[in-house]
Amino acid sequence: MASDQVVVAQDVLRAVMELRRLGNQPALEELEKLEPDLSEFLLEELTGIHHYLLCLGGRASRARRLSRRVETLALVMVHALRHAHLRLWRDQAAGTPLARLNSSIEGPSTSADPSEPREEGDDPNELRPRDGPDPDSCG
Repeated sequence: MASDQVVVAQDVLRAVMELRRLGNQPALEELEKLEPDLSEFLLEELTGIHHYLLCLGGRASRARRLSRRVETLALVMVHALRHAHLRLWRDQAAGTPLARLNSSIEGPSTSADPSEPREEGDDPNELRPRDGPDPDSCG
C-alpha cells in the first residue's frame, strides 16, 4: 500500500518518551490548549471506553489500566503526528520568506538520521464503544 510516510519511527519514539517524561495528564492539558475540539472528543471517547469496560464485568483496576493504555495510545498518535507535521513544515519552509518571519523554522532540520539517538490477548476492535451495546448503558 502506498504511503506518504509522514510519521517515522523517530516521531513515535519521541512522542512515547515525551509522554513518559511528562505524564498523560499534562499532555492532555496541553492538547486541550492546542486542540480543544480534538481533546474534548478524545476525553469523551475515553470515558465511554472506561464505562464500557466496567459494564463488561471486569475489575475496576483492570478497566482503569486498560483505559489508561488506550489514552496513552491516542496521545502518542496525536503527538507523533504533530511532531511529523512540524518537521515537514520546517523542511518545506527552510529558506523561504516564511522561515525568515519565524526564526524557529530556520536552523538545522529536524529530520535527522533515524539511526542517531534523539535528544529529546484481547482484540482491540472490541474496545470500540460503537460496536455492540451502547457504552452509556450497562443493559
